Amino acid sequence: MRRVTAVSLRFFLLDPTKKDQGGRVSISAADIPQTPTLKAIGNRRSIRYYDPDRTVEDWKIQTMLQAGRLASCQGNINATEAIVVNKDTCDLWDEIEECVSGFNVQIINQSSHLIFWLTNLNAWYGRANDGLSTLALSGALTKYHGWNYEFTMTQTVPRLMSFPTERTDQLLRFESGQAVAQSMLAGVSLDVYSILIAFGRKPGGIEKAFGLPPNLKLTWGHAIGYPLEESHGGGQRVRLKFNKLFHKDAYGTPYEPDPQVDAALKEVGMIQEQAPIAGRFEEVDEIAGRFHRDPGVVSWPAREVTRLMNDEDWDFGPNIRARAQQVLDEGGLPDYPEEMKETFRKIMEEHNLDVRKFLGED
Repeated sequence: MRRVTAVSLRFFLLDPTKKDQGGRVSISAADIPQTPTLKAIGNRRSIRYYDPDRTVEDWKIQTMLQAGRLASCQGNINATEAIVVNKDTCDLWDEIEECVSGFNVQIINQSSHLIFWLTNLNAWYGRANDGLSTLALSGALTKYHGWNYEFTMTQTVPRLMSFPTERTDQLLRFESGQAVAQSMLAGVSLDVYSILIAFGRKPGGIEKAFGLPPNLKLTWGHAIGYPLEESHGGGQRVRLKFNKLFHKDAYGTPYEPDPQVDAALKEVGMIQEQAPIAGRFEEVDEIAGRFHRDPGVVSWPAREVTRLMNDEDWDFGPNIRARAQQVLDEGGLPDYPEEMKETFRKIMEEHNLDVRKFLGED
């Protein structure tokens, strides 16, 4: 079995891609699409159906990794690493497949590549001095903000290096998230789509499969490929209302969105038609039939659908409301699992959540 180490390289590939006679992919700036950032954000979807016959080109993968490499990272310590895997060339695929949830097996097997994003906890302790030095040499750390060498070496660096790993783990994984987000948007700009997948069915299994040292922690699995479904994924996913998520000057004071701004964002393609777009469910069934999988989508109990549609926190548009009403009218919905009531109630009460709201009780 081939073992891989991620100690010395920031990004590396397990996928020997096709090269030209000179050993490099032939690509020029003219070949790279120029998708506006806000449009790329609007186009992003978690794609769950990939074309198994199409392989993402190596130059596009490299571009996605470069986008992650250039993401913001405190102290310029570069703690985010990644392993790129192609199932056709990776000897570890069976072990990888054992670590993913059952409902994601079909996704990873039809995707072009998997990217395993890692957080290097040692970067915090090993690169703090070098990272700050590079920022000083770059003109980023100046006397204007109070930076000087003596204070940095006697106060700042020792304080940073005294942080417990539990603290640095939290801080650095946030930065890995930023790298992943930029990588995903770069992919969308190149018509490469993604879904993030947790590999928690076998805790520690990915680290073991790759023989990673303890300082390298798996943050996310990231499947990429060309969509078999429409790239709009049936429409932009529903989110909570803007003023339920964002606050102004004090927590609990809603930040009210400007309708004119939202209208402009719709015009440039950042805010798009909300799911489900007409034809979505027919598309899902057609793909299922092509691969001899079960057709249809999951349904929730009638009382849950009704409760959700009446929840004022969600930004439900006409498409999803029409679908909810269709589901209710058709009937045949499952019953709420009564045995879960006490479990949900206990968990919600432990977190001071409104049990009546989420369980629909009086």
